[in-house]
Amino acid sequence: MDYLDYFDIVNGKLLFSGEDISELSEKYGTPLIIYSRSIIERNVRELMNAFDKENFSLHYAMKANYNPAILSILREKGVGIDAANLNEVLLALKTGFSKDKIIASPNNLPGNELKKIKETGVTINFDDISQFNMVAADPPETISFRINPGMGKGEFEGTTTGGKGSKFGMPPEAALKAYETAIESGVHRLGIHMMTGSNVLDPEFFRESTRTFFSIASEISHKLGITFEFVDIGGGFGVPYRDNEESLDLGRTSNYIKENMKNYRDLFTENTKLIMEPGRYIVANSAVLISRVTCKKDYDRNMIGTDTGMNILIRPALYGAIHPIIPVNKFFNKKEERGDVVGPICENTDKIAKDISIQKLEPGDLIAILNAGAYVTSMSSNYNLQPKAMEILLDNREEYIIRERDELQDMLNNFIIPEHLKAIGMDRL
Repeated sequence: MDYLDYFDIVNGKLLFSGEDISELSEKYGTPLIIYSRSIIERNVRELMNAFDKENFSLHYAMKANYNPAILSILREKGVGIDAANLNEVLLALKTGFSKDKIIASPNNLPGNELKKIKETGVTINFDDISQFNMVAADPPETISFRINPGMGKGEFEGTTTGGKGSKFGMPPEAALKAYETAIESGVHRLGIHMMTGSNVLDPEFFRESTRTFFSIASEISHKLGITFEFVDIGGGFGVPYRDNEESLDLGRTSNYIKENMKNYRDLFTENTKLIMEPGRYIVANSAVLISRVTCKKDYDRNMIGTDTGMNILIRPALYGAIHPIIPVNKFFNKKEERGDVVGPICENTDKIAKDISIQKLEPGDLIAILNAGAYVTSMSSNYNLQPKAMEILLDNREEYIIRERDELQDMLNNFIIPEHLKAIGMDRL
């Protein structure tokens, strides 16, 4: 991976999407997430161009990043939404997506939430027949079931969503019975769905997984005499996080998928739509997280302290994930050091990076953490009463704040102290 693909260097300054990172950091403070609209649009364009637009629908997996400004950009580009629960469905509707552009793929939701999703009129991918049974008395107009095709792949065990031991989907024989039940309940508009993993960079996996999935779908179609209006292969398209990783060969991947579609012409009629639900691929490299070095310690181990903690970027602590880190104002410094990049959270797991080599840093220096557009803000918290990062969007040479930095009051708004426990003179938290 070439880090300079993300940046430009002009007069010795590091620019992201044409803007000076140091100047933005001075203006807005740190931690700061900077998004580029042009990169988001480029990623969407690449996906759209890789597939036949006539029978292809691109849906964005909102769990990757639900900032409403990002969603609005995607809506303008004709992208749909893959929602994981009721709140994601409601946010999609609130940001202007029509119900026919939203697919809900929940799992293990209570019946009242499933019924509320159904009432919105969006299509539901049911994770199991037990979930469908909660609304079977008055079923949705269009449904699909999530298949576990017996294989999965992911960067980490926790991000592998198919194969043995996965909590998602159902085996083909169970799915066959589920479709029978749905048809008996009066459902006639049907789709079929799978999602096998996350951040996959190997085109061969998509070749194998879609071939297996299409075979399962075709068999169900033949046995029940049904036609699927859509076949949803989920997401999983990866982006490189490590130095030695190559980007996903999107052309090869799409050719494999289209080849498999041709081999299952009985499944893909002229009215059958192929749906894809990437999240990370669309937004990961569209943002950088800027952090400031706050202190240095070098006793038994070199520690580079920063103002970004695991409350903002939890993936390294949760999965052992790696995010590339580069110095902003020391980019050309030839002196290097090895150390751990750590944050202000009161946990020893609060490490953004372990034992990395980086240009020698001092307090006050800035670092840029790459691939910050996916699963950063959406997984962040206020642990230790630490604020989440401010977020700005670079859009056509303009900059817009799209998330304010948390103040203490923002983090306390939903807490209530009973009257008899309030301190003297305290009206509210």
